[in-house]
Amino acid sequence: MRLTVLGRYGTFPAAGGACSGYLLERAGKFVLIDCGNGVMSRLQSFCPLERLEAVVISHLHDDHAGDLRILKYAIETKRAFGTMDHRLKVYLPPEPAEVYRGLVYDKAFEMTEIDPSHVVEAAGITFRFSPMRHSIPCLAIAAEADGRKLVYSGDTVFHEGLIDFARGADTFLCEATTAVEGPVPIPHLTAGQAGRAAREANVGRLLLTHLWCEEEEAACLSEAQVHFAGSEVVKELYAYDI
Repeated sequence: MRLTVLGRYGTFPAAGGACSGYLLERAGKFVLIDCGNGVMSRLQSFCPLERLEAVVISHLHDDHAGDLRILKYAIETKRAFGTMDHRLKVYLPPEPAEVYRGLVYDKAFEMTEIDPSHVVEAAGITFRFSPMRHSIPCLAIAAEADGRKLVYSGDTVFHEGLIDFARGADTFLCEATTAVEGPVPIPHLTAGQAGRAAREANVGRLLLTHLWCEEEEAACLSEAQVHFAGSEVVKELYAYDI
């Protein structure tokens, strides 16, 4: 599997950047994990929409799902013009219900509600899920194929369930919204907590993502490396072999 980072920012992107979006490729087939604001324009540089097998969404905040609304327009338009003959499979949590209802586009999406009991097969990759602790329902995502395993944290605070779910992953793609805790509690991991989770889960590599755009990247990396030497901050539009 190969992972291309389309966007790495939380809440809103830095100038020229994008929020959460990760394109997973296996044997020439593609699945998009999260579709935050700014992701759609970048996606098409790596994968024609007609070749996208599915989209898997961790949770329904706009920095992870906002560009689904733009993707909907694209699929509808392509189907109307006869350049695409199918709806796109989208797997996502059903809550908050009012947000979910606003994403139901029957002409563009074949939507499936997911929870921790589900197993999804797409592009020859098996996806499993685990509940995280965030301000709305959120799922961490494990993607496995060819004996390799990627775990993506989604958004969460530090808890044992994250460590258990990430255990033994070859690559752990983990949010690190800030370097250290600030004066106001937020439902996110710090870079130091991401590093601690990676160490306790005995993962092969830690990729830090979901950075607050005004945070210093070097500070995040330094805090993570205190706990886990094999830490990296992801680069946008860069591909990582899992």
